[in-house]
Amino acid sequence: MSNTLEAKISTPCKKKHMDEVLYLPANKSHFQISLILAESSCYTSYIYVNGHETIAREYINSNPSSKIKFFLTENSVADFLPMFTKVIVFFGSVTQIAMSSLKKIILACLKTRTQLYEVPHGLFQSGQNLIDNSIFIDTNSYYDGIGQNLPSLTNFKLSWSGEDGFGYPRTALKDNYPPRVLPVFTLVTSNTNWFLYSLSDKRRFYKELFEYVEAHDEELFIWCPHPAELMPNTFSLAAMDFKPNNLLLYGLHNDIYFHGLEGTDDLIPYCDYAISTVTTCLLDYEIHSKKVNVFNCAGVKNLISEFKEVSSFYTAEEISKNPKIIESGMLKDFDPVQFDKLIGQNVSEDSYTNYNYLSAFI
Repeated sequence: MSNTLEAKISTPCKKKHMDEVLYLPANKSHFQISLILAESSCYTSYIYVNGHETIAREYINSNPSSKIKFFLTENSVADFLPMFTKVIVFFGSVTQIAMSSLKKIILACLKTRTQLYEVPHGLFQSGQNLIDNSIFIDTNSYYDGIGQNLPSLTNFKLSWSGEDGFGYPRTALKDNYPPRVLPVFTLVTSNTNWFLYSLSDKRRFYKELFEYVEAHDEELFIWCPHPAELMPNTFSLAAMDFKPNNLLLYGLHNDIYFHGLEGTDDLIPYCDYAISTVTTCLLDYEIHSKKVNVFNCAGVKNLISEFKEVSSFYTAEEISKNPKIIESGMLKDFDPVQFDKLIGQNVSEDSYTNYNYLSAFI
């Protein structure tokens, strides 16, 4: 794609005359979902890259006719913020925003009463469809829970599933994975950083996983942990030192890497079968009709019981090379028309939340 910039005469910017949408992704997964939503929407769309400039430039090189524009810096967002009528975020609670790199932008949106929409970022998510029985509440803990649904500072919470859901965005990419010559491998996906896994459950998962992998040393296992599992002082990071030799950590600078396949989402279409905790990856396995063994324990048993078809395990003996094809009952094809309809609905005065809730923590 040419990098040549071309200018033309324009009139001064005046009052807002049409809806323009700004997406504020907080991590790589949010950014990838933003690309799908913005590209398919009828609204003029901008994405704040928020540390993912390389991905944005690669996307434009691969999609030169894309209609998306990208802000590279927070200052750039600030300069153009008055023109936006709608802003999309992927979490809406006070502390999540206050701890993020987006806090100043979202605070400005709240002050100026710009319409804010919260889009899900996970299959099960507090504030969307998840509560727990926590007595001791810590919204930033790997061990203590959240309890009731988190209130949101946004005007609207949107949903992937249900009658008004706009569908799981990654279903739009189902046909983007051509056949490739790869070794046969079993994929392991995990998110034991989630507070629903007690310390004993974390130990149990790794113990049973490692036992199964060692007992099948003729197989190649590729492991894609949640990024938070690689944080310092986590049990999962300590467990890495004891993984079997045929369990390879995926990534360009790790044990194994396939050119052009950047992570979990790209590997799922090509795996033989899988072993996983309860994670959003289950929807991606379902998209590609994959057979999955899902780790079951007290914290997630009620969630797993809602699935239509699932093979679950608690011990290595219960892991199967031929488990059931996962069917969550929650997968819905992405509908861009429904998404635009949802972010186009009228905003009531009652839906605006006082910005002081957030400003007090910034």
